[in-house]
Amino acid sequence: MGTPLVGTVIITGGNGSLGSEIAVAIAKTQPFAHILLATRDIRSDSVKDVTERIRLIGPRSIEVVRVDLSSFNSVVSFSQNTVDRVRCKDIPPVTVLINSAAMASYVSDDVTPDGYDPVYQTNCLAPFLLTVSLLEAFRAGDGTANGGTRVINIGCSAMSSGSLDYFDRNPGLASGTPLSAKEGNMRFGSSKLLMSAAMYALRRSLVRTGSISLNIYTLDPGGMTGESHLTTTTAPLSVRMAQQTRSGLRPVLRMFSKSAINKTKVPAKVIAKVAFQNETVENWGRERYYILDNEYEAGSVISTLRDPPQMEALLQKMMRQVEVGVKGMGFQPRSQPALRRRRQLLQRLFLIGGISLLLLVLIFPSWRAAILPTLSLGLLSSSDDLSLETVRHYDLSQVQGSAKGWEREERVLMCTPLRDASSHLPMFFSHLRNLTYPHHLIDLAFLVSDSKDDTMGMLTRMLEELQTDPDHTMSFGEISVIQKDFGQKVTQDVESRHGFAAQAGRRKLMAQARNWLLSATLRPAHSWVYWRDADVETAPFTILEDLMRHDKDVVVPNVWRPLPDWLGGEQPYDLNSWQESETALALAETLDEDAVIVEGYAEYATWRPHLAYLRDPYGDPDMEMELDGVGGVSILAKARVFRAGVHFPAFSFEKHAETEGFGKMARRMGFSVIGLPHYTIWHLYEPSVDDLRHMEEMEQERLAREKEEKEQAERAERVDTLFKDSKSEWEVDDAVVKYSMEEEKKESLAKDGLKGSEEGPAATPAKESVAAAPGV
Repeated sequence: MGTPLVGTVIITGGNGSLGSEIAVAIAKTQPFAHILLATRDIRSDSVKDVTERIRLIGPRSIEVVRVDLSSFNSVVSFSQNTVDRVRCKDIPPVTVLINSAAMASYVSDDVTPDGYDPVYQTNCLAPFLLTVSLLEAFRAGDGTANGGTRVINIGCSAMSSGSLDYFDRNPGLASGTPLSAKEGNMRFGSSKLLMSAAMYALRRSLVRTGSISLNIYTLDPGGMTGESHLTTTTAPLSVRMAQQTRSGLRPVLRMFSKSAINKTKVPAKVIAKVAFQNETVENWGRERYYILDNEYEAGSVISTLRDPPQMEALLQKMMRQVEVGVKGMGFQPRSQPALRRRRQLLQRLFLIGGISLLLLVLIFPSWRAAILPTLSLGLLSSSDDLSLETVRHYDLSQVQGSAKGWEREERVLMCTPLRDASSHLPMFFSHLRNLTYPHHLIDLAFLVSDSKDDTMGMLTRMLEELQTDPDHTMSFGEISVIQKDFGQKVTQDVESRHGFAAQAGRRKLMAQARNWLLSATLRPAHSWVYWRDADVETAPFTILEDLMRHDKDVVVPNVWRPLPDWLGGEQPYDLNSWQESETALALAETLDEDAVIVEGYAEYATWRPHLAYLRDPYGDPDMEMELDGVGGVSILAKARVFRAGVHFPAFSFEKHAETEGFGKMARRMGFSVIGLPHYTIWHLYEPSVDDLRHMEEMEQERLAREKEEKEQAERAERVDTLFKDSKSEWEVDDAVVKYSMEEEKKESLAKDGLKGSEEGPAATPAKESVAAAPGV
């Protein structure tokens, strides 16, 4: 069950520059508030712009209604309708009313149908009447400072030049008479001053009587840049030039006062903050006046607040002027004695009624069965019964999808079914981080089904890590994780998943899962739906922009997978994207009603042109090919396709199911379905049982080959050792013999020389030398 709305916020002047920015600021900070945008022209471009901006923020409850503040009948009609809707719990009670609508005029205008100056009625009487008429729709106080309703009146600096009796002492001029800049500012400021003073007087009356818990502030937004209907072409030239000068000197003026001149979104954020700020008991009792975000005592700004008799007279005067409007709305200020007498009467009536009911129960036991269950239902009703039904307005013509969705901030719902996918999630999340489409415009939806591994646990951890990334651009929009089993018995190995016998039943269960995920997560704000498998290994980071740029209802890329070198290096993977053929149509006529044709199997020879087989690595990636069936690895489709009723058939639709049946159904309903033959993404390679067996055989062959080569080398070495070349061996032996002969010859010569020295003449001196030695 969704979170119930906490309250209704009414903003008048919804088509104005300030009112629209206030609505956007509240939509950003209060996702569970029902925004009721009151405007004179509900078909204006400014209204369309603000609703579109709020739609892009996310799912919000917003409603645009027509209210013409120059007509009491229009104000009362809107108020009565709002009160009735709150009573019927069609919308939550009103917690905030922001009177932002304003009118300025520098010419004398005709009186309104109610007989008042249009500036006075639009800026003062109508907001007062609206507040009084909505009292029954306001949230009741809960005894705390934050209970009840807050009314914020937009003031202005021109209030200082206004007076409370301006519209009493200024006779009406002829219609169309120009007014000076000073006179026009005094007229505008007086209307705002009267509104603020009357509102504070109303609050005092309500606090004094204790009837309704209501807090009323006035907030001066300061000067604002940009175009405004308050400074139209009818304004004097001096007023328009002063506005342009202030806008141009904004940086300088802000050095002296931060409220001097700002962009409209600056005071809008302050108003949204004040409207929902937590109060203290001390602050709740004070009358406050804000100049931007600076808080002052209201009496220090509006001196009339220090004169109670004048305030009471002003309240009575305002009540008389709007008497036609408030008559029948159930509000009149009462004095304290009158209220006390009314309370005493009610207390007595309740006491008498309670005693009578107790006596009836005690005296007549048969009444107990009728009365006590009724009382118990009222006292013990669950909080779910108090949940408020809401009415939300969505303009689906604004979410049709376009070729440049990233520039128009179109939201994309990215759907990914998961089953035993824990091993693929790290790769999948790395792809998510790398997407160049603005992440805050992508809502993620996961369906975890029939898993036996830790897919859910890992998914939760990785999502938390992704959303808490210090880089805020990494965070995605709304994330939905749904867990539901569909009784899928086919295992996730390649042989089981892609076996022919399992295809029909497997495809039908997968179609149920896709439809279930889509129906649970598709929101009115989504313009596109992107289906992506978790086991895609490689894809361009710009895939969303690349596919979206074709501006087709359904578009798919070509899907291949890498293979080992011994298998050819690459291979077409997704054969479910194809054009219809006459052979396939004839085959379908011969099959049973529940039969499902699946591509890529010999059992069904369809001879269809497949997107995968038309790939050219050097071809134009933007080339388009019309398709009849599509594969589910990567599908980008406009959300309007699914809203029109196209889905993934979980039955035999024209002899096809799941994604192929989806393509067939989309074509049958007149939507465009194309494929990009030269724009390729790569699916993860998962070896089949045959591949694994073949790889094992290849490994065994490699080991046997290495062993055989080693044995051959060893045999060759032994042969070389045993059977050397005879010529080489003879040369070695000859060298050894020659060397031995030379050595023997040297020894023989050495012996012959020694013998000659002893016997010849040369030997005599040697002997004498030797003999003489002892005598030395």
